[in-house]
Amino acid sequence: MPDTLRLAVVGCGSISKTHLNAIRDCDRAQLAAVVSRDEGRRTAAASAYAAPRAYGVYEEALADPDIDAIVLCTPSHLHLAQAMAALQAGKRVLVEKPMTEGYADGVTLVTEAERRGLTLMSAQCCRFLAACRKVREILQSNEIGRPLHLLYTNLSYSATHPAWYKNCRSVLMESSGSHTFDFFPWMADARPVRVYATAHNNSSDHDGDDDFVANIALENGAHAVTYTSACSRKPRKDLLVVCQKGTLVLDCWHTLRLDDRPLVEEPRDRAYQNTFDRQMAEFVDAALAGREPESSGRQVLPSLAVLDAAIESIRTGKAVNL
Repeated sequence: MPDTLRLAVVGCGSISKTHLNAIRDCDRAQLAAVVSRDEGRRTAAASAYAAPRAYGVYEEALADPDIDAIVLCTPSHLHLAQAMAALQAGKRVLVEKPMTEGYADGVTLVTEAERRGLTLMSAQCCRFLAACRKVREILQSNEIGRPLHLLYTNLSYSATHPAWYKNCRSVLMESSGSHTFDFFPWMADARPVRVYATAHNNSSDHDGDDDFVANIALENGAHAVTYTSACSRKPRKDLLVVCQKGTLVLDCWHTLRLDDRPLVEEPRDRAYQNTFDRQMAEFVDAALAGREPESSGRQVLPSLAVLDAAIESIRTGKAVNL
């Protein structure tokens, strides 16, 4: 088994920095290249992270025999084609969430990866947050009974939006909702069975959603509700998990309390990067060992089914059964 995985980071926007930091700090990872059509971005990334090569054309990176794996940090509407091309070039793939824009495309990608025996992992980073992992551990132990309600709120404000938002099927549900669509059933260890969603558009920059509410019924009887808005000048990010014998409160990802008792506290300025460090370590170890990683392509398929159902619910005004 090789000792090191050589990675190329594709897309040099803001999210790429957390992946590049994680590669730098992973003992068994080596940055082989950065890839971006934007010359300024790829030059800056190559300089900041000492990348030996910087490609402006994705296909050139895929043809490089010194690259073992691709980390896709590109807009979601590009994920299917780019991940498929990487797999067909014999590269392992870690792709930013959502893995694809819908369930059928996700199945296509998973089928290709499994046929070729290549690692495919979705960057569902919340699975690697210390606080989220503790919530899952507590729920699985039945220490405070079964979950009744999972309530997530994420409020932020964006005055302008990237141009690529125009190409997304559903901007906010893909960028933020894909987290909750994945970690709700993962935390509760319960299959999603029904989705009802509403959304609004408040921007002329794109056609997609600026706020949405999704109610997800889980097979264990719990209801998971996520409310996300990019229109609130008052920021807020928290998760409440109401159980039969206690309530878990997760604040801004770095602290977790059970009622009034602290359970997890990471430094606010490190919690987010720690998550990407753990995620990268899992991808690298799984790719080198030839095993299925946590948050594998197959494991995140249910979240893509929820995304499809939420979009269909918004279109029809009706709940959608899965």
